[in-house]
Amino acid sequence: MNRFFALVLLAFGFAGAARADYIPATWVDVAPEANNVYIGDRQSYTYTHNLNDNGFRPLTDLITSFNLSINLADDQRNDGYELAFVDIPGFTGDSFVSSFGLSGPEYSGFSIVGLLQLNALGTLTVTISSIIGDFNLVSSTITAQGLSNVTNVPEPGALGLLGVGLVGIALSKRRRKQAARA
Repeated sequence: MNRFFALVLLAFGFAGAARADYIPATWVDVAPEANNVYIGDRQSYTYTHNLNDNGFRPLTDLITSFNLSINLADDQRNDGYELAFVDIPGFTGDSFVSSFGLSGPEYSGFSIVGLLQLNALGTLTVTISSIIGDFNLVSSTITAQGLSNVTNVPEPGALGLLGVGLVGIALSKRRRKQAARA
């Protein structure tokens, strides 16, 4: 049901894209709560990337693709083999991670359901689970590319003049009604 709702919202977003002015845009979010987090043996850690904090406007802007990059590192204990599972919305972006280093991202992924969630809500929920062993979540970064809606918005002065005009029209009609009664 949630997938259907997200697809409907995304369809409306595409329909709106035909009527608005869009420019290419990139939104980046580094999850601060995913900075050097220890994940113990058979434990999980869930956090959320929020592109709304970085200028993305759900159902107004349009994300066409994204990449989630996660750095994991061994906790330097001699406890043997370690295996993690990265879970993002949808099953196509889920992945096992068995090598933990400091040379770059150990996970880099994308999913269609994650793309729908980002467009509908502006957020992406990530869960990292320890299957075997313990390790550190060093960082998590999401980079989304798409189109930003730059439809012209009336200035406050113009809106103020419109309001004064509407009040004037209302007062004029009121005076006419009072004059007609007298």
